Amino acid sequence: MMKRFLFLALSLLTFSSYGQNFTIRRVEMAGDNINLYYDLIDSVAARTYTISVFSSQDNFVTSLEKVTGDVGLEVRPGRSKKITWRAKETLGADFSGKIGLEVRGRLYIPFVRLDGLNTTFKRLRPTEITWTGGTQQNILNFDLYRGEEKITSFPNIANVGNYTMTIPSTVKPGKGYKFKITDSKNKDQIVYSAPFVIKRKVPLLLKAIPIALLGGGAAILSGGNKGHQNIPDPLTP
Repeated sequence: MMKRFLFLALSLLTFSSYGQNFTIRRVEMAGDNINLYYDLIDSVAARTYTISVFSSQDNFVTSLEKVTGDVGLEVRPGRSKKITWRAKETLGADFSGKIGLEVRGRLYIPFVRLDGLNTTFKRLRPTEITWTGGTQQNILNFDLYRGEEKITSFPNIANVGNYTMTIPSTVKPGKGYKFKITDSKNKDQIVYSAPFVIKRKVPLLLKAIPIALLGGGAAILSGGNKGHQNIPDPLTP
């Protein structure tokens, strides 16, 4: 359990148009976590936002990573939004003092847009990915995630609108994969792909068939080798 500490919440949202309203409703300490509740009202319901939380621990330079809930990319407007900060994991169990939090938000505008990403990728089979947006100065990183776990990375991809991706054989087949696309020079530029499936290049059943046939052939060949046998006489008419 963390030692007592004082908590200060600051709100700072920068929007590029009218019709938005942001209000922090309350902040509470729940065990080792801090819960922050807010309302984000927008006259245009289809708009989404990037919401980030910063702390005074590093003078509000880097956004907190141990946060979950209505935070991150493409947060939709609404009431009673909730952010949970796992404070103990960031500050340590012995922390005692005052910490400030700052909430920042902006309209979510993806800096690149994927064009019809495949719903299935096969390992070791080259697949072209295409996108639009960004500038020639953008150097992209394609990080492969499964859930919250980073599996592998395809770094330093030129922003020319296409790239031939080959998933290595070390990646396990399954569902729930996605790409996290970032600008290598600006970590605030982030786009997530839609989820997709990774399959084997050759299905496991097809790999097993030649083995089964070989085994059957061996059984046939070995079945005829029973030593010398007499040929029976023909039947009497």
